[in-house]
Amino acid sequence: MSEEKKEKNSSAEKNENLNTLTYEELAEKVETLKEESLRSRAELENFKKRSSIELSNALKFANTEILSSLIPIVTSLEKALENSEEKEKIDRQGILLILNSFEKILENFNIVPINPSGEEFDPELHEAVSTVNEKGVKDNIVKSTLERGWKLNDRVVKPALVIVNKI
Repeated sequence: MSEEKKEKNSSAEKNENLNTLTYEELAEKVETLKEESLRSRAELENFKKRSSIELSNALKFANTEILSSLIPIVTSLEKALENSEEKEKIDRQGILLILNSFEKILENFNIVPINPSGEEFDPELHEAVSTVNEKGVKDNIVKSTLERGWKLNDRVVKPALVIVNKI
C-alpha cells in the first residue's frame, strides 16, 4: 500500500473513532489537543529565545580569536617600553604611541585590560605566578602585575599574570 493510501485510511479511521465518541470524550480530546498545542507553542518560543541568545553570544564573542592573536603584540610592546633606556627616548615615544593606538582600537571593540595591582586577588581574573610575604600589605592582595589580562565584553580572554602577597 502506498503512503497516500495509508494516510487516507488512517484519517478515515480517526474520523470513524471521533464519530463514536461521546460529547464528554470529544470535549476531553479537544482539551488534550489544546494543551498539546500550547506546550508546542511554548517550546517553540523557548527555542527561539535560546537561539537568539546563542546567536547574540556568538556575535558578541566572535573577536576572541583575533584578540588572542593581538595580545602578545601588546605585551611585547609593553615589555619593550619597560626595558628601554632613557637614551632611546625617540624609540620609547614611538612604541608608546603605537601601544596607545592599539589600546584605543581594542577599547572600540569592548576589549579592556585587566590591571589589578593593589586589588584583591581574584582567580577568575588573575593568574598568580608567584607570591611574596611583605609586612604592611594585606593578605591576598596583588602586589604587582607582570602582564595585564584582557576581557572581551566582560568575559576574561587572558587572565592577568600577577604576584600576590601572602602572609
